[in-house]
Amino acid sequence: MKLLGIQVQNLASLADADIDFTQPPLKDTGLFAITGDTGAGKSTLLDAICLALYGKTARLKADAKNKVMLNGDELKLNDPRNLLRRGCVSGRAEVTFCGQDGNQYRASWRVGRARNKLDGRIKEAEHQVVRLADDTVLASKTTEAKQLLEQLLGLNFEQFSRAVLLAQHEFAAFLKANSDERAQLLETLTGTAKFSVIGKAIFEHHKAKQDALAQRKQSLDHVTLLSDEALADNQQTAAQLTAAIAQAREEEKQLEQGINWYQACDKLAQQCAQAEQEQAQCQQRLSAQADDFDRARRAKAVEVIADNRAQARDTTARLKQLGLDIGQLQQQDYAPQIRAAEEELQAAQGRLSEAKNQLQVCTPALQSLRELDQQREANKQLLAQSSAEYNALREQHEVLQQRSEALDTQLNADCQQLTQLQQVCEADPALTQASEQWGQISGSLKQWQACQGQLNKLAEEQQQAQLNADKDKQAQQALQPRLTEQNRQLADIQARLSATQSELNELDYETLQFQRTQLAQAQQNQSQRAQLQQEQGEHRLHIDRLRHQHHSLQQQLKDTEQQDELTRQRVLLTQENLQQVRFRASDNISTLRAQLVAGQECMVCGSTEHPYGVEHIDSHWQTLIADFESQYQAAEQAREQTQQRYHALVGQAEQCNGQLQAALQHEAQLNRKLTQIAEALAQLPAQLRDTDDPQAHLEQLDKKLQTYSQLSKTQQQLWQQQQACQHEIQQLEQQNQQLQSQLERAEQARAYGQARQTELETEQQEALAQVQQLYSAPQWWQAFEQAPEQAITTLGEQVRVRQQQLQQISQLQHKISEDEHTAQLLRQQYQDKQAQLDKAAQSRQALTDKGDALTRERVAIQPLEISADNWHQSLLDEQQQAEALQTQATQGLAQLRQAQESQALTLAHKQQSQQQLQEALDKVQARYQSWLAELQTQFDSMTEDEVEALLQWDKNQWQALLDEHDALSKALHSAQNKHTHLQQELQMLRAEPVTEQSQAQLTERLAQLQQERDGSQAKLISVNALLKQHDDNKAYLAEQYEALEAQQAEYEHWHLLNRLLGDATGKTMRNLAQTQTLRILLQYANHHLCSLSKRYRLTVIGQSLEIAIIDRDMADEQRSVNTLSGGESFLVSLALALGLASLSSNQVQINSLFIDEGFGTLDPQTLSVALDALDALQSQGRKVGVISHVAEMTERVATQIKVQKQAGGYSSVTISER
Repeated sequence: MKLLGIQVQNLASLADADIDFTQPPLKDTGLFAITGDTGAGKSTLLDAICLALYGKTARLKADAKNKVMLNGDELKLNDPRNLLRRGCVSGRAEVTFCGQDGNQYRASWRVGRARNKLDGRIKEAEHQVVRLADDTVLASKTTEAKQLLEQLLGLNFEQFSRAVLLAQHEFAAFLKANSDERAQLLETLTGTAKFSVIGKAIFEHHKAKQDALAQRKQSLDHVTLLSDEALADNQQTAAQLTAAIAQAREEEKQLEQGINWYQACDKLAQQCAQAEQEQAQCQQRLSAQADDFDRARRAKAVEVIADNRAQARDTTARLKQLGLDIGQLQQQDYAPQIRAAEEELQAAQGRLSEAKNQLQVCTPALQSLRELDQQREANKQLLAQSSAEYNALREQHEVLQQRSEALDTQLNADCQQLTQLQQVCEADPALTQASEQWGQISGSLKQWQACQGQLNKLAEEQQQAQLNADKDKQAQQALQPRLTEQNRQLADIQARLSATQSELNELDYETLQFQRTQLAQAQQNQSQRAQLQQEQGEHRLHIDRLRHQHHSLQQQLKDTEQQDELTRQRVLLTQENLQQVRFRASDNISTLRAQLVAGQECMVCGSTEHPYGVEHIDSHWQTLIADFESQYQAAEQAREQTQQRYHALVGQAEQCNGQLQAALQHEAQLNRKLTQIAEALAQLPAQLRDTDDPQAHLEQLDKKLQTYSQLSKTQQQLWQQQQACQHEIQQLEQQNQQLQSQLERAEQARAYGQARQTELETEQQEALAQVQQLYSAPQWWQAFEQAPEQAITTLGEQVRVRQQQLQQISQLQHKISEDEHTAQLLRQQYQDKQAQLDKAAQSRQALTDKGDALTRERVAIQPLEISADNWHQSLLDEQQQAEALQTQATQGLAQLRQAQESQALTLAHKQQSQQQLQEALDKVQARYQSWLAELQTQFDSMTEDEVEALLQWDKNQWQALLDEHDALSKALHSAQNKHTHLQQELQMLRAEPVTEQSQAQLTERLAQLQQERDGSQAKLISVNALLKQHDDNKAYLAEQYEALEAQQAEYEHWHLLNRLLGDATGKTMRNLAQTQTLRILLQYANHHLCSLSKRYRLTVIGQSLEIAIIDRDMADEQRSVNTLSGGESFLVSLALALGLASLSSNQVQINSLFIDEGFGTLDPQTLSVALDALDALQSQGRKVGVISHVAEMTERVATQIKVQKQAGGYSSVTISER
């Protein structure tokens, strides 16, 4: 990844910046400096790079909660839109770079306000990526751009901010931190926080597995099984109860058959009595309504003549109406009305002729009237125009007069003011001359004031420097006792450190650790052997139980096979009984019923209706068939249950056999594990294998290891104390040197101050001499000697007033000259307007006289209120009214003549219709008399009045009576047939009794059997529930024990991981991982440090996270990093930063680096060392940018990007080469 260019607009203090790394001088240099004052915007360039590439900056990522108001918008403090310059409506950051694929791209980040207004709400930022080769937009959304840029760069934001933008202050803290702090810093710098998360996850998983295992073991304590004796007793009880229930059901079926026979006989007797009662009821109702039924039959016979009677009534009514209409037509006469209409038509024709003549006579006068109106209207418009011009000229004339008078007044006032100002200036000519030369006087006075200010400041500095020098002398004297005490403590610590090292040499850590590992392994193997032996004994008991269970299942299979044979015989018996009952039922009268045909007579009773056919089987046979079917189904169900039980037992036997084989295999595995453990114990050393108390031996080794650990920790603490003491001594010596340097600089500053004071006093005298030559007013100089500052201020105020007066005099003279010229022009314009006003008055009077003449001529023809159009329209209206009257009269006469003709036609038509209707009525009456005579042959007493009465009877009423008669007849016939059939069936059923006991005896015995069977059934359910629970618990325990073994193995795995790597905070895993990370980091850092300084090499102390320095110039002496000087610390920090860059970038090539170290805190010697290191760094082929405001940087770095503050709160960016 290589940066090619940076463009910034309106971000923070940068208004516009364009940095191109492909153009000289940046193209030809490897090291450049970004310089400028504090707050100028140097770091803003780095913010622009981060914004363009990742849409966020490192400086704004800290605070994500608090908010700030930005021109009416509430933004979070970490929102990069805060970088938009105040008073700007848009801003952008663009970076041109070369990606990992070798192509060039441009990434841009933009932000703006709505409507491009300062009061518009700030919009969401836009992010875009463009490929420069073909100018293709690859991404235009923030999410897409972020993903694409990470692919093109090969770095995410965190890696980029550590590998490209190097901040060595993090490594200064890294060098001086303790182990835990260094692990946390490594985790932050390398982005490897996942190891802490893994450590926490291991701890949490171990705890969860431990809780789950304990919970499962606790849940198994509540599951119980039946003993072998209880299991056998319950199984025997279940078999006895099952046999008793089956025997009771057989006896119940026989009793139910006898009860069903008695119930069938009783039911048939009840049905016979009910049929006989229905027959009597039908006969009684037919006799009671015989008259109503006869009248209903008459009404049905009369119904056919209803249309004839209706037609006769309708024809008679129509004949009557036609007679009335004919009489009215014969009374109407239209002749008088026709004569009156002819007279009205003649009068309308005369009025129309008169209106036409009047219109023809008035046409010439109408033409003259229109011409006069047009002339009057034209003259009126000209008069209005002339009046408007006259009024406008008069107003302009008055305005010119007013302006002329006002201008004369203003001229007089200006002349008076000019005279007064000239008198004031002539009264003090010296001040006037000073005002004219105030530039030189003011410059000399300001120079005097500046010198006076520097003299005052110089005196204060001299006084403060003397105080500081006194303090430095006292501090230097106080440092000597502290330095002596620190040297004594250092010698003491070195002696203790040597003693500790001697004790550590006596202990062999690796041998102790190896012995402890072997002893722990032997103890673990012995524990596993005891557990396996115990498990082997329990497993053998389990195999014995499986063998016993398998034998029991084989015995149950034999019993089930015998029971299956019994149920098969029971099925065959019930099936044969059912077939016999069905055969007997088919041999009975049901065969005859099946031969009945609907609509044909029965061969027994002769009826054509058969309500009891095959679909109504005799209830007795139906009950018997149902009983035998239920017995057959029960036998089939019992057979099916027996077979299901047999198959279930077969499955259980196979499962038990499989479990037995698996148990035997597991026993063989246990034997193999025991053999392996014995072999492992045999390989251990004799003193470990044959020890009487391995735990005591293990504790003794642990004590020695603990002693070694404590001694190592003590050595580390002494080492740290030695480093701290050496660091303190170094600081005290540096402070002493610094105080001495400050005293020397203070003496030099005092001498310089005295010389500078003399120079400033000389400059003051020269400045006062120049002022006295230009302005020599004695009063002012006396005031200056008493109060210089006040005198200078007073003179400046007087000069300002006199300059204003002189300026007013010049302005008034110029204004008076212009006003006099303007007054002369106004007088000439006033005379011209007066002449135009007189001419306009004469023209208006001529037009007024002409209008009066035209009005008199117009009134002679018609009054003014009557226009020509109105007069013409009135004549036309009179003619139209006459024409309308003529048309109306003509239409009225034609309508009357048409009505007379229509009356004659209508009268002839109605007379013809009257004759036709009379003929039709005669035919209808003839047909009615013929029908009545025929009906009287069927009903002797039928008359015309009775016919009319029957026709008035509602059809629904007599039809309901007829339907009721038919239904009663059918019901009577059906009841007779049903009674005969039921009597025959009752006789046949009583002839074949099925039992000799009474119905009461059968019912009592059945109830007793059902009660006994219910008790046995309840006991059987209870026993089966116990057996089912026993089987379920047994299967559940087997399943749970298998799951428990798997869970125990998984728990032991997590227990081992937790013991080695896990803890609640993730510290163990983090420190272990960061130890390896630190070693890798130091390898990269030493690679870079070798090119920066040949003297030093970084190393890790033991297995800890402590860092030390190997000094090659001191025979590879191992030193503390705290003993390094400022420049040496910078070199080491820079090497670590570059090592981290290599570690973060991995295989990504990075050719651009920016270092923001803060070089202003370094002394000249350290700064020189740092710059030498940077010169060596650019020789490696990288383009390095250093951000600093140190003046010495400009002397060593030729190419510079200068960020300079400008007026208005913004900074400019320029590129220069020395």
